[in-house]
Amino acid sequence: MSEDAWSNLDKVDQKIIEILNNNARTPSKEIAGELEKIGQDVSDRTIRKRIERLEKSGIIKGYKAILTDVSGIIKYQAVLMKLKPSKSLETVKDSIKEFITKLDNYLIVASMEGEWNMFIIIQVDSEKSNTSQKIVEKFSEELIDYRINEIDIKDVNILNMSLLLL
Repeated sequence: MSEDAWSNLDKVDQKIIEILNNNARTPSKEIAGELEKIGQDVSDRTIRKRIERLEKSGIIKGYKAILTDVSGIIKYQAVLMKLKPSKSLETVKDSIKEFITKLDNYLIVASMEGEWNMFIIIQVDSEKSNTSQKIVEKFSEELIDYRINEIDIKDVNILNMSLLLL
């Protein structure tokens, strides 16, 4: 997928993505109705063609079921890591990234410049799960300092978040 594919999205494509993000099973006729409400007169056939184009261009990579948390409580933690300076700092960062990306509950893992070297956001599975602490323990030999904070994620702009993957 090229950067051009993202930059060529018009308001209709953006609205289609927004609607499908809320419910991937929304029929094209219903999407056309939603677009009509905002002054865009587009047929359901055109919607289907646009969705097909978005899929072929790689903007829409697929559809998946997102299951509701049984408890209804979804918690997240942010982990900041300050690593010991060394010649192998990039290798250490790569090891951390490789470990984190194998976890089912990670959302973001990023290298940082400045005081902190790594930034991680994970979903806390339950009160018993202590993934953040396990991460810190696994890489304790490489750490100078760390912070684990509960964070409250209320809303995410999926369209903008997907730009991180370019």
